[in-house]
Amino acid sequence: MKQFSLLLNIVLTLAVAYLYYLHYSSKSGAVTEEVKPLALPAASQQSGGILFLNSDTLLDQYDYFTEKRNQLDARQEKIRSELSTEKERLDASIQLYQQQAVGMTDQERQKKEEELMMKQQSLMDRREKLLAQLDDEQAKSTEELFNRLTAFLRTYISDKNVNFVLGYQKGGGILFANDSLDITQQVVDGLNKAYAAEKK
Repeated sequence: MKQFSLLLNIVLTLAVAYLYYLHYSSKSGAVTEEVKPLALPAASQQSGGILFLNSDTLLDQYDYFTEKRNQLDARQEKIRSELSTEKERLDASIQLYQQQAVGMTDQERQKKEEELMMKQQSLMDRREKLLAQLDDEQAKSTEELFNRLTAFLRTYISDKNVNFVLGYQKGGGILFANDSLDITQQVVDGLNKAYAAEKK
């Protein structure tokens, strides 16, 4: 989960840089029909155009992310279970071999040991492949989260005087954030509303 938090902080930093670029490279920010802009906190007018999102709250309350996290957790558990079952089978084969090795010829033992080594290597290869697939799914999920958040924030601040939306996380790089500049709940509500409409 700490890896997701770190990835989200990176995503938010990139989103802020992208929004900063959009803000100064083009003043045309059309609002989409799906998500109407929400009211900004009153204090944002005096903040120099800086707002923040609580990354932990966003991760906890954004339905899309919660579903993806649950899917990835289920996939990880399935992989763990599959690999555990295969390892148990291999261990049982090794124990059986150890019991029967006394009555085998040198040739039979060598053949059986090679067979067991191949099974062990196959299990290790399968483990690496499944974990690589899981990593790929996590990376795609993180990229999709970034794309969704960036698109929403672009719409959210399109007609506002906002220069930065920072990602705040306890123990992160931002040591203090004034609660009056917190737009987390508005963003979470907007993202969830857009996601619910998308699922219909």
